[in-house]
Amino acid sequence: MKAGERILALALGGALSLAASAPLRAETWSPLTMRPLHAVSLDAGAKHVVSYFLAAERQCKLTLMIADGSTTGDGSQEPAARVQVSIDAGKTARVDSAEGKTLEFACAPDAQGMTAATIDRTALYGVSE
Repeated sequence: MKAGERILALALGGALSLAASAPLRAETWSPLTMRPLHAVSLDAGAKHVVSYFLAAERQCKLTLMIADGSTTGDGSQEPAARVQVSIDAGKTARVDSAEGKTLEFACAPDAQGMTAATIDRTALYGVSE
């Protein structure tokens, strides 16, 4: 794994483990239903994500392959970063993008299915009186 991929994996891991502390207003897109080993494709701002999962040990073992949505000047595309996350049955994990999009992955109570949804986040701005 290259240094850039390690940094991205650490940043995504941090985003998954920490919930945003600021109040948010969100618009959720209809969730996609995932089955084991059936990939889904999601857009997260400038990034494109393809994900799939395996069910094992009452967990959803989620794999995300994250790539730039655009091509380079010569028409080629940068290699994708691969991130793996284990989500306990009945729990949810989120991945935030810099553009204010969140990908939310929920593991079913029996770990035999997942849902994936894209959420547009807008931080609320409070006016002090």
